[in-house]
Amino acid sequence: MKFRSLLAGIALPALFAAASAAEPFMLREGNEWRKIRFDVTKIKEGSILDFSKVLNHHRPAGKYGFLKAVGDHFEFEKLPGVKQRFFGVNLCEVSTIPSKEDAPLLAESIARAGYNSVRLHHYDDYIVKKDGGTTTELDPEKIDRMDFLVKQLRDRGIYVTIDLYCSRVVSDQEIPEIYHPVSSWCYKNAVYIVDSARKNFLAFAKNLLTHKNPYTGLSYAEDPAFCFISVINENRFAEWDPKNAGALGWKWEALYVDWCRKKGISKERQADGGLRLRFIQDFQKQYFGEIRAALRDMGVKVPLTDQNNGVEPILSLTRRNYDYTDMHFYMGHPHFPNNNWRLPSTCEQKSFVELFPGGATGEIFPQRIYGRPYTVTELKWCKPLKARGEGGAIMGGIAGLQDYDALYTFQWAWGGKDYMKEALGGFFCLYGDPITYLSDRMIHLLFMRGDVSPSELKTTLVMPNDAAKLDPEADQLPGLGGEIGLVTQIGNSTSGAGSDFSWRFGSDASEATMLKKFKNSGLGRGLLDRENRHYVSSTGEVELDGRTNTYKVVSPRSEAMVFVNGGKLDGGVMSVENRTPYTTFFASAMDGKNLRESGRILFLHLNNAGHHNMTFTDETMTQMNSYGNLPHLVHHATGSVTLRLGGDGTPKVYALNLKGERIGEVKSEFADGALRFTADTAGINGEAVLAYEIAR
Repeated sequence: MKFRSLLAGIALPALFAAASAAEPFMLREGNEWRKIRFDVTKIKEGSILDFSKVLNHHRPAGKYGFLKAVGDHFEFEKLPGVKQRFFGVNLCEVSTIPSKEDAPLLAESIARAGYNSVRLHHYDDYIVKKDGGTTTELDPEKIDRMDFLVKQLRDRGIYVTIDLYCSRVVSDQEIPEIYHPVSSWCYKNAVYIVDSARKNFLAFAKNLLTHKNPYTGLSYAEDPAFCFISVINENRFAEWDPKNAGALGWKWEALYVDWCRKKGISKERQADGGLRLRFIQDFQKQYFGEIRAALRDMGVKVPLTDQNNGVEPILSLTRRNYDYTDMHFYMGHPHFPNNNWRLPSTCEQKSFVELFPGGATGEIFPQRIYGRPYTVTELKWCKPLKARGEGGAIMGGIAGLQDYDALYTFQWAWGGKDYMKEALGGFFCLYGDPITYLSDRMIHLLFMRGDVSPSELKTTLVMPNDAAKLDPEADQLPGLGGEIGLVTQIGNSTSGAGSDFSWRFGSDASEATMLKKFKNSGLGRGLLDRENRHYVSSTGEVELDGRTNTYKVVSPRSEAMVFVNGGKLDGGVMSVENRTPYTTFFASAMDGKNLRESGRILFLHLNNAGHHNMTFTDETMTQMNSYGNLPHLVHHATGSVTLRLGGDGTPKVYALNLKGERIGEVKSEFADGALRFTADTAGINGEAVLAYEIAR
C-alpha cells in the first residue's frame, strides 16, 4: 500500500461532498448512535479483555532460537516439530519510532490486546539521515528509538517482522541513471535492474541489519526476536510497457531482447506473451538468489520472502523462490475520487458474505503455495465499512480451516501521538476503531488459539513448471479456489501428489473432472453447493450460506454468527435472533473449558461505529465527506441470544466497557440449561456496550 498521512484528510470540511439531491447523512449522538469511550492504552490488567496471557507468549521473544520454514509451517530451531503461528499488527511511520516514554506503554497495549508479533512498516524513510546526499545511513537518534521499541516488544514476547524497503525516498545523487524524483514504484523496479539502486538497497539493508541494538546487545540479523523478513514491500512485475518510464519499461524491454538473443529466439517470436513470462520467471530466480546470498552474508538467518501482493498466475511460479509466501488482503479499502488520500473517500458498502465468491473475496485462497508457510501481513476490513465487525469471524475461521501461519492486521497506528490516547484514528487504525479492535479478538481465539480445526482434506491447483505454458491473458487464479477454500484446504503446486483433489490450471476438462469427484466423494461434513453459494467445511465448523447471507463458525470453544440482514441462526451452544443488518455475534470460553461447560465466557456484539459529526453524502454511507470528531459513536443494534449451557451454577451477564471492566449486570433468564438475554448496543448509563462477560 502506498501510504500517506491520513490526518490530511481528517481536517477537510463537508464542503467536499459531491453534489447530490439527497440530504447529507451525519452521525449524531441519540437513539441511533450512542457514545462509547475507547482508549487502547487503558485495558485493565486481568480483565476478560486482557489477552496478554490468553495465548502462549514466549518471554522474551526469541527464547527458542531462530524461526525456520519447515515444510508448510514455521518452527523454532529449539522447538523442532512444534508448529508456530503469529497474529500481529502493523506499526507505520512515526509509530515505529515512539519516544522512550511512550514505547513501553505502546508495547504493553499491544501485548494486552493479545498480539504476539508486530510488523514495522513504512519506517525506512524515518530512520535515515537526510543531510548528506545519501539515504542509507541511519539517523542515530531515530534508530535508537526503534531499538528501544524492539527491546520493549521483545521483553513482552512480541516478535518483529520488517520489509527492507517500503517508502524510503532516495536522493537524486544516489541513482543517477534514471529520472528524478524517484518514486517508490520506480525504486522497486530499479533495484531489480539498475546497479546503483541495487547497491543502495543493500547498503541500507546492511546498515540496518548489522548495527548493534544497545538495549539487546544484538544486531537485528543476530536477534531471533525477528521472525521473518520481506525484502521489498509490494513489488511485482507481471508485464511491462516499453513506454512506461515510471516502471523503467524501456530497460525491461532491453533486458528481454538480450535474453532472447542469448537463447537464440528470433525477433519474430519475441512478441510471444508466454516467452515474456518465462523471461520473468528466469529473471526473478536469478535476482532473488543474489539478494538472498547478500542477506545471508550479512548474517540474516530467518526466512525471507518478496512480492507480497498481486494475484497474477506468474507469481505462483516466481514465489517458489522464497522461504514463505506472503499476501495482502482488504475489504472496503477506501478510494479517493478527487485527491489521493484526501476526503471525500468512497467505500463499497458490502459484506464479504454477500460478495463471496465475487470481487476480491476469494483471491487469497489459491495464492498459498504448498510446501512453504503462508502469511497475510496486511489484513483489514476498513472503516467506515458497515460490515467490518465480521472480519475476525471470517478470517479467524478461514485461517484456522486453512491452517495458515500468520496474519497481521493493518494497522495499530500510523504515527503522530494520537495512538497513545483516545482518538479518531484513520481508515485502518485499530486505536481509533473499537469494532475492528474487538473483531480481532475472534482471530486470536479461532486462529491463534486453534479453536477452528484445519481441514483434513487438501485440494491442489496444479501449475506448470514453465511460465511459458501459462495463458498470458490470465490475470488471476481461478475463483473456484476461493469456493473450495471454505470446504477443504486449498493451495497451488506444480504437482497434485499428496492431495485429495486436484485440477490443472487453465484446463476446463480437468476442472470438471475434479468437481465431479468433489460431488461424488466423501467430504466429511462438508458441502460445495456453488449454485446456491452454500459452503460447509469438511470439519463442519465453518459455513457460509448465500441463500440467507449468513456465515457461522461452530467449534467446541467458540461460536460466531455473521448476519447481512436480520434473521435466526443456530449453533451448537449459541442461537441468535438478529434484528439489525451487518451484525456479528461471538461467544468464546475463556477458562480452558468448552463453551457449553465454561464458567467464564467472552461475548461480543458488533455492528458499526463512527464519530460525532462524521458526514456522508447519504445514508448508504458509500461516500464519506467529513471524518467528524470525538466521541466515538456506536450504531444501535439488538439481538436475542440463547446459550445452552451445562455445568453447575447460574450464569450472570455483565456489560463491559472497553477497558474490560464490568459496568453493570444485564437482565437475563436461566432455565433448563438455557441462558437468554438481549444484546443491545444502546448499553447502560449512557455508555454503549459491545462486549459482555458471562460468569458463574
